[in-house]
Amino acid sequence: MFLLLLTACNKTTAPAPAFLRYERPLIIIAGDTLLADGDIDAWVYPAGRFLAVVEEGQRLPLTVPASQPILTAGGVRVNGITLTRKPYPFWQYDTLWHEFRAEEVYFYRPIYTYFPDTLINFFQKEDFESPQLSFRIPNAGDPYAATLRRTFQNPRRGFWCGEVSMGPNQIFQAESDPPFLFPNSEVWLEISVRGDRNLGIGLTRENKQTGAFITRDVYLIVRPPDESWKTFYVNLTPWMQEGSGLYRFRLYLTSMADSTQSSKLYIDDVRLLSFRP
Repeated sequence: MFLLLLTACNKTTAPAPAFLRYERPLIIIAGDTLLADGDIDAWVYPAGRFLAVVEEGQRLPLTVPASQPILTAGGVRVNGITLTRKPYPFWQYDTLWHEFRAEEVYFYRPIYTYFPDTLINFFQKEDFESPQLSFRIPNAGDPYAATLRRTFQNPRRGFWCGEVSMGPNQIFQAESDPPFLFPNSEVWLEISVRGDRNLGIGLTRENKQTGAFITRDVYLIVRPPDESWKTFYVNLTPWMQEGSGLYRFRLYLTSMADSTQSSKLYIDDVRLLSFRP
């Protein structure tokens, strides 16, 4: 009995953890600091070792003292799909130095910056600030072709965004211009959208040598919010790999109004990017 009491007296309790709570991150794009308008996860690496994936508003328990520094990678829902998540490859790690105390709840808003342009190759950067758009309209001249124009109505950033106006039964089609080749590495699309219609995202394939049209294919349908902006991060790589040596590509966007009423879509910050070789 004496030995049992002695053991109980010497038993130490584990220190209470601290908690790290992630708030919605900031994203620096072309010199502008924006509050993220998509679902961005925090991939957490204390002292460079992976610990957890944390959603906005969740509390992450940390042992005290916590390993320093805490590196955080911004993670996206690939193609807008909740079950498919990964760190976004073009953002640099956010770094947090903080001496946590037991039972402390520390609120933190990470900031994600892009790698420099010396490392990233942009096939398209369309922010609609210039009157000269990097899109062409393949069904231009058709009476059912919807229009794409610049507007200053509530852009995501800057002064302008793109507006797609669709009357009943009208069809919106747009392709990036100029075309681009598959770089044998990951190619992603960033596109910010709001409005009351779905947007189809795909690729136009053309003959690599002659430029002759081959196909226009839609691979993904996204539904934007009616009023607020939402940015989608789309991995184009799997769709470009098959037969990539034969083709050159254009981003293809499309939507269709219903038969009874008009619709509008607003588009901003269209960016096609890959790492430089």
